[in-house]
Order: sequence, then C-alpha cells, then structure tokens
Amino acid sequence: MGAMLRRNAVMAMFMGLAVAACAQQRQLPQPRVQVPTSAPAETKEQSFRDAAFGVRFKVPPGWEITRRDHEVSTFRMDARTAPPGLQMRSVLSLDFNPYPQSTLAGALVYYSVEKHAKAAECVRQATGKGEPQDTQEIGGVNFVHGHDEHGEMCVEARDEVYTTYRKGSCYRFDLEMNTFCAVSSGAAEITESQMQDIEARMTGILSTVTLDWSKPGARQGPPPSDTQRKKLPTPAAATGGISN
Repeated sequence: MGAMLRRNAVMAMFMGLAVAACAQQRQLPQPRVQVPTSAPAETKEQSFRDAAFGVRFKVPPGWEITRRDHEVSTFRMDARTAPPGLQMRSVLSLDFNPYPQSTLAGALVYYSVEKHAKAAECVRQATGKGEPQDTQEIGGVNFVHGHDEHGEMCVEARDEVYTTYRKGSCYRFDLEMNTFCAVSSGAAEITESQMQDIEARMTGILSTVTLDWSKPGARQGPPPSDTQRKKLPTPAAATGGISN
C-alpha cells in the first residue's frame, strides 16, 4: 500500500497547491501545502532493467519507480484497454509538479507485458475502441501508438499507449497524465503547451527503452500530436457522465 498512499498524497498535494495558489491571488488565507516544482538537486538518473523480459530504460531525476503491481491500484483504471493477462512490471510516477497552479494531478509511465499474446491482440491494445493510431520507430523498434482519454465532467485521464510484439509477447507502455476539473477548484485549466511539456517528459522516458532483441541506440521520439487527441465536451457543454 506504500506506493499507492504516496501517489495519492502527491496527487492531493498537487490539487491543494493549485487551490492554495489561487486563494493567495484572491488574498485569502493560504493553506500550508508544499509540493516541489522541480526535481531535487541531489536526485540522480536511475537505470531500470527487467531481466525476465530483457527490457531496459532510464528513469529521470524526480521520478519514483516501483515494481509491485499490488501497490498501484489504479493501473486497470488508467490502462483501460489492458487485457486480464497483462502483467504490470513497473510504474514511474512524477514526484514534483512543474505547473502547481494548473489542474495537473500527476503523470505516470506504466510498463507491462502480456505473455502468450497474438500479434493482432497486441495492436488492439493500443488502438482500443477505434481510437486514432500510428506507428513510431523508437530505438529500432516499431511501436503501434494509440490514444485514450476519459472523464466525467471534464477530461481527467489521458493515456498514450505504445505496444510492440515479439516472439509471442506483447510489450506495452502507457504514458498516463491525470488532471482534475477546474470548476470550483480555483485552479487554472492546464494549457496545451503545458500538456505538451508533460507528454514530452514521458515520451523522453519511452525513447530510452531498449530491448535485448532490438537494435541499440534509442532515439528521442516526438510527443503525441494534437490531431491524435479526442476532445471531450467542456463542463459547460456536458449534460451528464462521459465515458469512451
């Protein structure tokens, strides 16, 4: 439960700091909420290796990593196209908020593997329910890329899904960004440029992924483009619950 509690605490502090910042602008009493806006100077880049599946990638400073599936109870909710047999092998969570006055609630990178999968099923994990898709070559590996987002009154979760298939296994990476509704919170809606920055940070992690059976030399991939994001109605236009 430790990692889950830490993640919930960070998300709560993210939202609390946004509300506190807006309250200060209105000269209201400011709660004592502190969330770092950048990685601490003493933190270092880490190297991750999954020896069982031959997967490696770099973990930037300011990101926490855990390998224990049961400690991250939101994986199935975040990765909505994940099949039952998918094994979550690790999750990275952003431990600071570069935009504390925005509605940003957190950013995560999930790495998972499905053994005994079929190639077509691996593609469908990324494409989901007919969402826009493309392919990207990263580190000599061709990934199928799809997008999923959902929420109630506003978009609360955006998931960029990358999958690749090799020798009966489907390798999957979910780049998940969570936000909360600005209505009644006092926080500013996260801007497009801010979202692109968070997406670029997550894509930067993906660009360091190497597989023992792939060509060496990961290359930086571009963040997902605007045209691949399915827009949901704004709170003013919403008439009820929204679900993709």
